[in-house]
Amino acid sequence: MASAKKAFISGAIRREYEKKMKACPVATQDVHVNLENRNHAIKEYGYGPLNPNEQNRKFWGKKADMWDVSPAEAKKSRCGNCAAFIQTPQMLQCIENGMEAGDEPHESNAKDVIEASNLGYCEFFHFKCAGDRTCDAWIVGGPVK
Repeated sequence: MASAKKAFISGAIRREYEKKMKACPVATQDVHVNLENRNHAIKEYGYGPLNPNEQNRKFWGKKADMWDVSPAEAKKSRCGNCAAFIQTPQMLQCIENGMEAGDEPHESNAKDVIEASNLGYCEFFHFKCAGDRTCDAWIVGGPVK
């Protein structure tokens, strides 16, 4: 009897864990939560630059000073190669589904947006993150695919 109860509880915990792992992060489904978390990362952790296609000398100079490297070296540390940048097929599907919520099927261009911005999910700060940006918390080893 006790072992059956233990197996039942163990199975319930495992199923709950698997369900949670399959669930999409709230920020991938709710633009308000996403923007709140992203704005926090901008203000508190130097997420940026606003337009990675521009020179952004001041932005990259600050990162270089913080990391004690040259600006050219700092520019190599992007969200797209950070270990907290999640681009698994499941996560990209979550992002796509959240972007398409409420859209008519023929109007959606979520995949194009995801691809154009090299979008992923920041595991540290819980928001949809553009791969060409960076932040103070960057760590080597990514992305997680």
